[in-house]
Amino acid sequence: MLGEEHRTMAERVFGIGIIGAGRISGAHARAAGEAGSTRLVMASEVDDKRAHEFEAKWHVPVVSDYMEVLNNPEVDIVSLTLPHWLHEPIGIAAAQAGKHIFVEKPMADSIEECDRMIAAARANGVKLFTGHTEQFLAPNVKARQMIASGEVGLPVLATDCWYKAFGVAARPPWFLDRSKGGGMWLMNGAHMIDRLTYLMGDRVVSVKAMVQTRFHAIQADDTALAYLEFANGTGATIAHTGYKDHAGAGVDQPGGEIVITCTEAQLKIVDRNRLFRSVPGDRGGAWEEVVVDRVDTTTVELRALVSNIVNNEPETVSVEQARHIVDVMTACEMSSQTGREVRIND
Repeated sequence: MLGEEHRTMAERVFGIGIIGAGRISGAHARAAGEAGSTRLVMASEVDDKRAHEFEAKWHVPVVSDYMEVLNNPEVDIVSLTLPHWLHEPIGIAAAQAGKHIFVEKPMADSIEECDRMIAAARANGVKLFTGHTEQFLAPNVKARQMIASGEVGLPVLATDCWYKAFGVAARPPWFLDRSKGGGMWLMNGAHMIDRLTYLMGDRVVSVKAMVQTRFHAIQADDTALAYLEFANGTGATIAHTGYKDHAGAGVDQPGGEIVITCTEAQLKIVDRNRLFRSVPGDRGGAWEEVVVDRVDTTTVELRALVSNIVNNEPETVSVEQARHIVDVMTACEMSSQTGREVRIND
């Protein structure tokens, strides 16, 4: 059997190291086993309980020092499933160790941190792939195809609403602190901005927003409203809330929907997994479902990253797009603080 050093790039099996064994790490571990040209090598985690649980479930060594992952020659790609504030320092360390990087969204907490991560990746010749799953969800992919083909005409405007319980008791301390990258906006706002730019087909050029803490005694946001203007002249609204965690909160189950109004029809994506289009000629508001297959987005993302490496091509989720999303999120926060529209000039 050929050693990895004798295989062609296309024949290689890429070793995966996971840094951070929190709730999203399992998706990355599963993807490493299912992507087809990858294998899980090891992980690192500072919390003993999480480390033991991960080791027992995935049958790989788990160490406390992430540098052991970065120094392991069997690791080609590192998945960063970490608190947001650690993305930049550990991402830069990974790049300097020559590892390709699969970082959970958002890339970082600020565009300055993004710029330093991008510079480190480019200086060391490694890929920096941010896990923006919305670009791989089947309803979004199909909706984008329908828009691009002209089937539903040109997009005019969009509305995106997402509601859920915050789950304060289950959240780690960092998630309750914006200075550590906590809050609903950096977590779910990143998804909402990503899918809107993906579906509307352009970048955001200005925002007017309210990002607030309305329900919980925490140092991070739980509610956001925003208006986004795109370079192509279209617009979109965002409404997001992480309401109180009790039966009287008003909504029992999380959910949400995106409605994209186009010149020939409307598209609606419900709960991130079902796609509908308006019935032609029906004035009663009828919808027909567009059937799409479900996919494991983390596995699809990892396959895309491997393809980017093998073919020496730009990241499928470009660093420019990932940076832009952070720019829009922080611009919305600035708009909320100043009460003014904020222009985006990236």
